[in-house]
Amino acid sequence: MVDIFLDTSVFIEHMLGNYSIGNIINKGRLFSTINVFEETFYKSIILKTFEKFGKISKYTAKEKYIKNSSYYNDVIMFFEEYVDFLVQDGCLKVLEIKHEIFMSSVKISKRYGLLPNDALIAATCKHYGINKIATTDPDFKRVDFLEIIAPE
Repeated sequence: MVDIFLDTSVFIEHMLGNYSIGNIINKGRLFSTINVFEETFYKSIILKTFEKFGKISKYTAKEKYIKNSSYYNDVIMFFEEYVDFLVQDGCLKVLEIKHEIFMSSVKISKRYGLLPNDALIAATCKHYGINKIATTDPDFKRVDFLEIIAPE
């Protein structure tokens, strides 16, 4: 069975209803990291804020999130119920990010022109021997040791 890393974009697309992570569960063993969960959480809060209040600064978005917390219940439930279920059920394994992975990410960032979080994802994949990534992020096309699995 093939190992597949789930990128932030796949979680976001799932939340938006454009893609189901369920479509990829039978294609291989699924992996991700806490930094992907954090980035997904942050981006989903920003998207929900823009949806309700229009395009505003991230500082204003923070204020809106704090003052309108019930509006974000679906985002919270996505993590508390869906992501936690995938992890607890063994469908999704959370990989540990170690110091040497971070240091490798700095080199990968420079070599492939990736921003830090994408470089950390690529370095994590390389460290754990994962060569397939489920993503809609075109930046990963530049990484020669990763094969993109586009969401269906």
